[in-house]
Amino acid sequence: EAIQGDDAAAMEVATTKLTEATGGVAQKMYAAQQAEGAEAQPEEADRGDVVDAEFEEVKEDKRA
Repeated sequence: EAIQGDDAAAMEVATTKLTEATGGVAQKMYAAQQAEGAEAQPEEADRGDVVDAEFEEVKEDKRA
């Protein structure tokens, strides 16, 4: 309802209430994603054909 109106203060109050109401849910979702990410990351030995290397970009005018 607040978004449909023209009262900026009412929109801000409604947004604050919404943020406070969903803050706990957002924290739980973030924690769950972090836990999944930690479990999903392979160990150093399980990374397959990953190569750590340095490179130098060659500009078009330097080729030839």
